[in-house]
Amino acid sequence: MVEKANYTTIQYEKSKDDPHIVHIRLNRPDKNNAISIGPGKMTAELQDAVCRVNEDEKVKVVIYSGNGRNFCAGFDLSEVYRVYHGAPGVRPLQSKRLQVDFDHVGGLPRALLFCNKVTIAQVHGWCIEAGMYLVETSDIAIASKDAKISHRGQRLAFGGQPFMPFELFQGHTKKITEILLTGRTISAEEAEEIGIITKAVEPEELEEEVLNLARAIALLPIDAIVMGKMRRRISYELMGAINMTVHPVFHTLSTNLVYADDEKEHVFIRDRERIGEKEAFHKLHEAFEEALDKTKYFKSFGR
Repeated sequence: MVEKANYTTIQYEKSKDDPHIVHIRLNRPDKNNAISIGPGKMTAELQDAVCRVNEDEKVKVVIYSGNGRNFCAGFDLSEVYRVYHGAPGVRPLQSKRLQVDFDHVGGLPRALLFCNKVTIAQVHGWCIEAGMYLVETSDIAIASKDAKISHRGQRLAFGGQPFMPFELFQGHTKKITEILLTGRTISAEEAEEIGIITKAVEPEELEEEVLNLARAIALLPIDAIVMGKMRRRISYELMGAINMTVHPVFHTLSTNLVYADDEKEHVFIRDRERIGEKEAFHKLHEAFEEALDKTKYFKSFGR
């Protein structure tokens, strides 16, 4: 673990008026806080930051937030597949995919889940796919009512997979399954109703509400904080809810799909090489949104 928090993709800061509270802010606002993957990238820096939190006996509460307009846009789409050294005509080894997925794609939520202190996600703007790792592994998640929450990454390759069974334990299973399958955008209020977040609040109240809640929780003794966290984790393990070995295996398999001829119209990895990641992203998701717009009850929030 580094001695100083000289991070390039996140900010690590203790609260000015309460040394028991740490703020970990995603800090790639120009990329909407998209999570970069690999050594020295955001996946590694977040894992390191959690280690710092666990080793600091004064820290009781961690607040995850994002700088700029959005909380997190998910994994950086300029890196997906390429992080395995995949390229046009180059199909990376399954072993290489699995190592990257275990260390970083699975390593990130594993580290977040194994933080020994109370964690609170403070969500504003967009929160997409891997950004949900921070929400779903946190003890408490509070979002602005105008936040937009989506598992859009499911449309690329995953077909309704929970990243760990814990996801399905967090709320109404059929509702969560539908959101995974469709990748549709939901409001913070719907996310609260389902059980994905704790509370949806007015945008102007978000930061103060989270900080005041953190201050209240920080009144607990540190031993009580850590033992409470351990007991919850053991309960989840006994239910089989947080098996973190399964996630990287299925992520590896899912990034190695074979498409039938009539399924190749919406292949992001192929389109990214041809028209660029931004255009490929919009092409893929607009096809899904247009299809969902024909339903009465399953349109994306904000359409």
